[in-house]
Order: sequence, then C-alpha cells, then structure tokens
Amino acid sequence: MILLALTTSSTAVPYYAKRGCNDTCGQVRIPYPFGIGKNCSVNRWYTVDCNSSTPYLSALNDLEVLHINLDNQTVTVNVSMISDCQNPVRNSSQILNVNLDGSPFLFSRRYNKFVVQGCGNAVILDEGSVVTGCSTTCRDDFVSENISNCVGINCCQTIVPYNLKSYSLNLTSLERQVGGDAVCGWAFLMDENSQVRSLAKNISHVPISLLWTLTDSDFYLIDCCYTIDNVKVDVGNGKSVMSFKCRSFPGYYEGNYYIGNGCDVSPELQKCRSNGGSYYSNNTEYNEDGLVSNRNWICTGITDDNLW
Repeated sequence: MILLALTTSSTAVPYYAKRGCNDTCGQVRIPYPFGIGKNCSVNRWYTVDCNSSTPYLSALNDLEVLHINLDNQTVTVNVSMISDCQNPVRNSSQILNVNLDGSPFLFSRRYNKFVVQGCGNAVILDEGSVVTGCSTTCRDDFVSENISNCVGINCCQTIVPYNLKSYSLNLTSLERQVGGDAVCGWAFLMDENSQVRSLAKNISHVPISLLWTLTDSDFYLIDCCYTIDNVKVDVGNGKSVMSFKCRSFPGYYEGNYYIGNGCDVSPELQKCRSNGGSYYSNNTEYNEDGLVSNRNWICTGITDDNLW
C-alpha cells in the first residue's frame, strides 16, 4: 500500500523540462524543447539564459521571454516598438527593421496584431513590399493613450496576412498641434492576448508572439508522449516551411507532451480504456499559422451508453 501510494504520487507530477534541468526561471515556465542551459534545449536557438530570475533567448539577441505556449507553439517575447515621440515632425518617417532570418522563429499571424496609435499611419513591409498597413483618424481636441478600444480614432489595428520571417515597419507622422504640444505616434506588432492596455512615452518594448518551428535535425531529439504531426507553415510570397508538432489531445493534457515521460493520462482516457474502449480522432482543424488547433476525439468500443 505504501509503495502504491508513492508510485501514484510520483506519476501525478508532470514534467516540463528534461531530467536534471530546471523548468522555471523566475515566474516563467520553460518547457522542452526550450531549456535553461545549452544541454537542456533541443538546439541553441531554444536555449534560455536565466539572469536575475529573468529568462532570455541567448541566440536571438537576448530577447526577454515572457511566456511559452506548447499548444499554440509560440513563445512570447519583448520586442522593440517604433515611436516618433522623441522629436515628432509633421510628415516625418521612422523606420524599424526586425529580422529572424536564420532562426527557427517567425512572427505569428494568428496571435499578433498590428497597431498604430496616436496621429500617423504605418505600413509593414516584407522584402520591400507592403503586406499590411493602418492609418488613424486624429481629433484636434483629444489624443488618447488607451489601446483597449482601438477603433480608428487615434488608434487602429489590423491583422498580419502571413507569418513573417522579417519585416520593416515605417511610421509616418501626421502630428497636429494640440494646445501647442506635438502629438506622438506609435506603431508595433503586439501579441493579441497582451495585457498592455495603454502606452506611455517611456515604453520601448511590447509583447509579441513568435511561432517556433522544428526541423528534420530536431526530429530525433523530440520524444512525443503520444504522436507527432508534420505541418506546413505559410511564410508568404508562395513560400512555406515544414515543421513538426507533438500532438496533444484530451488523453494527455497535463505536463509537457514533447517529453516521453512528461504527460499524465487524463480521467477521460483512463475511463475509456478501463471499459474496453479506444480513442481516435475523426476531425482535424488547423489555425491561421497552419498548425493543428483542434481535434474531435471519440471513445469507441464501449457498449454501456451510460459510461459517458
């Protein structure tokens, strides 16, 4: 009885990092294929440095990691924004270049939005071509820094048409004089679930979601606790990249399904199996990033209809 209790207790604790590796840095959980230290990640791009309880992607210009989501296959990081607040001049332009070339990361179109705030308009360019843009309508008597209700007056937002590997952001100031003061303008990509609701002139970074991909060389370093999907990710201009994604489903929703011993079996699956049933998926849906977003799982082979 004591042995059974110890076994049950140990299997109830989900694993997120490789054995012998820490799975948290400060308040941020770092699940595999990411890892704290080079021997704990799938490759150098996924290595996280934990400095003063703050995680950074060392191979990606030390971008600060805010959150890693295994289901969405995204990592949320702090990225620079563009602003003309320092010296706004009418019809002046500010340009920001952001590049992920050579890395396994892309700017997610599903989980990011493009926002322009203040008095101005901005466009995102990919290899010199405009992929999206946004322009605000300014009121002479009102300039708001609140972006929670972004409907076009002093603030506009739009979607990103595809997953970007790199982009240039061009902000053109259309400032007006309000009480003799120049009006600021901001432009940025931002994670759609970000809790940022307002901007201040001293803010230089905003959260943004990067879609992470796994290559053929990573395949043999991944031990999915259920199975793996081969997915195709659109990167625009008729181009795409292939990636792998460990499949999660209701039978293994606790822990990290990128580690063979990282998943806990759910009560639903236990119930299905203990009554002679089997789980299978009869439908698959894909999100805008080209990744599996939903599967309908059915338990079959059970004769007693009252079990469910």
